[in-house]
Amino acid sequence: MSNVTLKWLGGAGFIIENGELCIGIDLYLSNACMNEDGAFKRLMPPPILPGDLDMDYLIATHEHGDHLDPGSICDFISMDTKTRLICPTVTKRDAISFGVDSERITLLNRGEALDFDGFSIRAVPSDHGDASPDAIGVFINIGGKTIYFMGDTCFRTDFIEYIGWKEEIDVMLVAINGKFGNPDSRDAAHFMQMLKPKLTIPCHFWLFAEHGGNPGDFIEYSKSIAPGLDSMLLCIDEKIEL
Repeated sequence: MSNVTLKWLGGAGFIIENGELCIGIDLYLSNACMNEDGAFKRLMPPPILPGDLDMDYLIATHEHGDHLDPGSICDFISMDTKTRLICPTVTKRDAISFGVDSERITLLNRGEALDFDGFSIRAVPSDHGDASPDAIGVFINIGGKTIYFMGDTCFRTDFIEYIGWKEEIDVMLVAINGKFGNPDSRDAAHFMQMLKPKLTIPCHFWLFAEHGGNPGDFIEYSKSIAPGLDSMLLCIDEKIEL
């Protein structure tokens, strides 16, 4: 069995690899979210060019531009790549509007599960409110590991029941920006305490000036709110073995 590796590409974006299998999640590698007034400008350049990625699958948990990148999606999924997009219904609609061939898209909505060669994936609700009513989180089982990517979701005390949590989590990936309906550092530590993953990695902070989030605060909150549980900060473009 090949080793499973995880790499953070900034924002909410990750790459998961297991041997020759490569899966991207919520990658944002352009500057397409910046508006005419300069808001939502990238604070640092992307660590890799979209066309340099060789992915088998790209998962987009919802349609917002920093999760479904309109500036990169047609580089990710082009005639020169084998990449397939996995996403919920509204995200599929937007991807097609950006020029993605519908035949390259596999739908995955809340409560659904898919089995592929080398991994399986299950979609659970992600409470992003009216901003994205069909947003999902995903449980990915690969190489004997279970990775839970929470997506954009607010903190709620009934979260375990809300997502129908059933399985042990090896790695949990959680936003900490505290803006636009996302958890902040304290909320993320409470998620740790509720779900008890073996390892928690924070993400989705400092991509834009409009994003909050303090990874140092998250580490301190995790120690006090979820003692005995491990957390780790990744550098952008850092790869770890799970």
